[in-house]
Amino acid sequence: MRHDMETPAQRLQKYLKELFGKFLKTPFAIPAAIAISAGVYVLVLIYAGSFCLGNLITPLVMLGVFWQFGLKSVKKLLIVGAVTCLALSGVWNVYAVDYYQHIDQQTGSNDNRTLVDGLVTPVFGGKTTEFNFTITVAVNITTSTVANVTVLMADLNVVGSRAHNYTMILAQDTSTNTSRHYYYVVNVDKPVNIFIFGAKIDGEWEFAFNQNPQRGSPVPVSYMEGPVYKDTGAVSVQLLALSFYASFVIVFPIYALLLLMVWWTRRARRMRVEAFEKAVAEREKETKGFPKEETKVSLSKAMGMESGGGFVCSECGADVPADAKVCPKCGEKFD
Repeated sequence: MRHDMETPAQRLQKYLKELFGKFLKTPFAIPAAIAISAGVYVLVLIYAGSFCLGNLITPLVMLGVFWQFGLKSVKKLLIVGAVTCLALSGVWNVYAVDYYQHIDQQTGSNDNRTLVDGLVTPVFGGKTTEFNFTITVAVNITTSTVANVTVLMADLNVVGSRAHNYTMILAQDTSTNTSRHYYYVVNVDKPVNIFIFGAKIDGEWEFAFNQNPQRGSPVPVSYMEGPVYKDTGAVSVQLLALSFYASFVIVFPIYALLLLMVWWTRRARRMRVEAFEKAVAEREKETKGFPKEETKVSLSKAMGMESGGGFVCSECGADVPADAKVCPKCGEKFD
């Protein structure tokens, strides 16, 4: 049996490599690389959205995929990266819209449990929907002072977000000596909103947050999420600014920084090569027109340590004393 025969696995690997090489020459190579990067971005949003280094994964994968698909020019990588981030904006928008259209009822509280059961009902609605915010202040009203119970709500946006501070109403018929219940009913004019509750208890402000944020949130926050419109188009339009922020402010700068490192590495290598070639050219220029034996320089002469009275062997370049008749290194005889 011949030992140099290819195994089935090697033949398959060779075949797939040839197919990949042919695919890189088609116009579908770059779109495929962008699609792979977008797929990785979806996985990052789902599984690594709250991971501190999650924002580094997508740029690294983008650069690695483009490199494997034959894109190695920094200028081309920059252009394709920008196009990819535009695609990632769309991916983020679709993902975020789906997320906010399916959020669960969220309940807020503070750490010491003096504010509990803070929520909004219903979670989904529209412009004419009356959303009821409720919170329970769990303190003994005979010994504690409760004031300024509020719900702080803002629409989810990058810029131009409007915040509202509503003073809540005491529900007298449900209050006891150990708790008080507050509510506030309001219409909202933005499709996606976030909110928290606040109360001044015995002169100190307490705030009720979402203690168990929903996994996979495109904007990981401790605020409670809602109310949200059922209108998918309205939600998508509101999230457009956040979509571009998520890709061109978070992903693209890291990608551009990686490209800068690639560019600088190449430039530094080129500078070293140019410096070497310049040194060689200058050396050749200095020795041009001199006989071969005169261009050979001993180590002691090059270091400025050579003493007078000696010379250099024309055959091997070794240092030879002035009175030597034979080269001590190669045996060449001198007249």
